[in-house]
Amino acid sequence: MFPAISVGVCWRKAFHGKLEMNEPDLPSEEEFKARLKAVEGKKEKTFRQQELQVERSGAWGRAWRLSVEMIAALLLCGGFGLFLDNQFETKPVLMLIFLFIGVAVGFWGIYKTAMDMNAGNMDE
Repeated sequence: MFPAISVGVCWRKAFHGKLEMNEPDLPSEEEFKARLKAVEGKKEKTFRQQELQVERSGAWGRAWRLSVEMIAALLLCGGFGLFLDNQFETKPVLMLIFLFIGVAVGFWGIYKTAMDMNAGNMDE
């Protein structure tokens, strides 16, 4: 591969004079800022609003979303507590503590999601 590249460079130098590297045409700073503002202007909704648009369409989507939030928090925190119990040999203590933390985190997630869903319904 390398001999072919060096032969190509020598061939170009021999027939075209000196070898020049062209700089790419970069847009000016003002042009870049204008393009950036145009892209930002196209973004109408945030990711969270687009995500919640699916749940607004029906009660089943909302119910699944809220139940999955709670179950995921309980499973993750309970599993982490169980893992720590096995590591430190304190069988039920850390799992129970982390289950209570999971309940709190689950309710907090449900509260935030429900508030976002209600705010979205008020806009429409």
